[in-house]
Amino acid sequence: MTTEIIVMWIAVTLYAVSAVCAILGFVFRKPALERASTVVALAGLAVHAVGIGYRWVRVGHGPFLGFYEVVSSYAFVGVAAFTLLVARKRVLQPLAAVVMPIAFLGLGGAMLAPKSDLAITGTLASWWLAIHVAFAKLSYGSFITAFCLAVLFLVREGKTAKGDPLLGKLAPETLDDLAFKFVAAGFLFLGIMIAAGAIWANEAWGRYWGWDPIETWSLISWLAYALVLHGRLTLGWRGRRFAWAAIAALPIVLFALVGVALVYKSIHGAYLIGY
Repeated sequence: MTTEIIVMWIAVTLYAVSAVCAILGFVFRKPALERASTVVALAGLAVHAVGIGYRWVRVGHGPFLGFYEVVSSYAFVGVAAFTLLVARKRVLQPLAAVVMPIAFLGLGGAMLAPKSDLAITGTLASWWLAIHVAFAKLSYGSFITAFCLAVLFLVREGKTAKGDPLLGKLAPETLDDLAFKFVAAGFLFLGIMIAAGAIWANEAWGRYWGWDPIETWSLISWLAYALVLHGRLTLGWRGRRFAWAAIAALPIVLFALVGVALVYKSIHGAYLIGY
């Protein structure tokens, strides 16, 4: 485990350096620092992938069980989504000022949690578990990306970007549209996650739905984003109103992901927290 911990702490350090470069680049309008932040983030992502892969081989399963594995994997997905987005739209590099501090704090927090190996028992082993977890990571990664885009929209909106080396090419309309698309994608991914989880629960525990706290809060999260999309598609929420809605919905998802297992006794709790 020592090798794994060293590798993961290197990833934490690289994410921290990337976050510092991103914040300084954004505040002082230095494109070179923004570019450096993205390069360091890619390096951290590569090291993080090695750490996850090392543990995967060692314990015999993916990052499915325990706070350490779960939160680490979400930080990985968030950084991966950011780098892919920047690869397609370089003008979105300022997103690093929001994404990288979140990734650094997430992985850093995960490193302080218990790292004991948790085996997947016969009742948990299922192809549906992999599908459930994969779509969970896609959905939460999409929601976090939408959150970051919404924050950047609020920063960009109403400001004269003429001559600004970082914000000059970021049209508010582009940020608004991308935030909407990521919310829509996350909503669909979360729906599939819930459905796959129900099938897996029937295999593991003999029932599709039991109003377990994590199941209930996952449904609440899905309904919260359904309201956000309803506001966009039916009530015409755009711009500032939609941005605030996307920002306000994320804490519900984060509570469903981490908070519920800490507050409630849940059949899922032991597998997520890892105690």
